[in-house]
Amino acid sequence: MPTLESPLSAEAVREGALDAIWQSSLPTDHEIRRGRRRLHAKATVIAMVLAAAYWTLVIADSALWLRLVAAVALVAGLLATATGVMHDGNHGSFSRFRWLNRVAGSTGDLLGASSWLWRFKHNHLHHGNTNVEGMDSDIEQQPFARLAPGQQWRPWHRWQRFYLWPLYGFFGMKNMFFGDVRNLRNRQIGPVALPNEPSRGVSTRLLLGKAAHISWALALPLLFNPWQHVLLFYFVCSWVVGFSLAVLFQLAHCVDLAGFTDADAPRRGSHFTSHQMLTTVDIASPVPALGHAFRWLAGGLDHQLEHHLAPRLPHTVYPAVARRFHARCAEAGFTAKMHTGLWAALRSHYRWISEMGRPPVRTLVLDRRGLS
Repeated sequence: MPTLESPLSAEAVREGALDAIWQSSLPTDHEIRRGRRRLHAKATVIAMVLAAAYWTLVIADSALWLRLVAAVALVAGLLATATGVMHDGNHGSFSRFRWLNRVAGSTGDLLGASSWLWRFKHNHLHHGNTNVEGMDSDIEQQPFARLAPGQQWRPWHRWQRFYLWPLYGFFGMKNMFFGDVRNLRNRQIGPVALPNEPSRGVSTRLLLGKAAHISWALALPLLFNPWQHVLLFYFVCSWVVGFSLAVLFQLAHCVDLAGFTDADAPRRGSHFTSHQMLTTVDIASPVPALGHAFRWLAGGLDHQLEHHLAPRLPHTVYPAVARRFHARCAEAGFTAKMHTGLWAALRSHYRWISEMGRPPVRTLVLDRRGLS
């Protein structure tokens, strides 16, 4: 005798359908090899841009206007290194060789971050617990910001829709000068303890990375330029890179299209695909030329959903995968969330931090005796 399908089996059918759609959208081996070749060519171009920009800005006796152009190129190169080399390397998607992924990932140390801490913070806490309150360190910016509904509200959050934008540019410098050292000393990132006791080698690499960053970004420029100019250019360039990276990651998760969950919500195993579709939003590119330029700088982070579902793929294959996945989801009646463009994504983030800046509505619960 036929029986009605239980909610659990209906959920299982839904999850199975989503997984099947995703599996059918994955790239072929040929597409992955071709994507890696494009990624390596891009990394070569990035290295050439950085070398030319650094020489013009720091060493050559260039006119002011040319130095300003070089500074813009340097910022673009550093941003592309973080999103398109370091990010892929630390996910193991830059190459099929582990040592080459480690080399690519270590560019994060040259940028002033700790690649060891970054892998735990980003790969495990963020990817494994996307928008999970109390676990995803990317949405834990207290007391400066309230980014999730369950976080504590403070009076100054009323104005976070204004002050957060300039504050984003300082997050990278904060980690460079004391955040990473504090996390390593405390053996935790936010409320989550590090999975392993950091070895002496980890501490040494962290300090060597900081020293290398200071050497190329401050010490060497001071040999050729007045200290006032060096500090000014360092501060401005670091702020722009930090701002760009912070906003890029926020646009995929801290927006009014994305959902948030608590630590008890199912999100792994058979729930993984639907959890990522709930919490992650792509960014469309209505103007192809601008879209290509944005994607080159963003390292494929405009396709964050696909990246979260398959982080070990090179980011150069995500556009093709996203086209297939979004089209097949639409055919099957599923919604893969997407901003209509970069401006729409920025507005969505603004609306979200504005909403989170309002005092939470308190619900008054009366017992049977009523008010006394």
